[in-house]
Amino acid sequence: MYLRHTTRRKDGKTHVYWQLVRSVRRGRKVVQETVAHLGELDAHGCARAAALARGISGDAATLSQRGLFEDATGAAAVTVKLDQIRLERSRSFGAVWLGWLLWRALKLDELCSGLMPRGREAVAWADVVAILVIGRLCEPSSELHVAERWYRTTALEDLLGVQSEAVYDERLYRGLDRLLPHKQAIVAAPGEASGGALRA
Repeated sequence: MYLRHTTRRKDGKTHVYWQLVRSVRRGRKVVQETVAHLGELDAHGCARAAALARGISGDAATLSQRGLFEDATGAAAVTVKLDQIRLERSRSFGAVWLGWLLWRALKLDELCSGLMPRGREAVAWADVVAILVIGRLCEPSSELHVAERWYRTTALEDLLGVQSEAVYDERLYRGLDRLLPHKQAIVAAPGEASGGALRA
């Protein structure tokens, strides 16, 4: 169920009438059926209607009607020239988000941070390793490609907080060098960050 309003002009005035409506399936069609006419609502009536909507539909449905009673008459109109609109720096999100989620779920972020504690370097080596692994998961390629192309076309910068300018091939190669001495420790790590999880 949800709230819906209709606007009518009468005697030179605009009147807003509210109804409580529900969607009903009739055969192959879904139609809206008015459950109750609420009439014109003052501030107190709006509050009661909002509470009614929450009670019937739950908070999630009410969020979609958050601005239901707000007055939009003061909203300013903006002219948009469609031929002058362009898309800049579009970035992929889903794959890197999943990779980052798995990285943290396996506690590999904690393991790498423990093995390679942060020092004076601009980017933590644990973050460099995360970039390399997630890059290999999402788009297997060279470190050079990750640095020059892949990283800056994804939302991993926002997830890790590492600026794209700080990701370059030499830093990635050095990240591999830093990781190599810890190979046995990573394979032997207990729990969720075990070698079995890494090999999988």
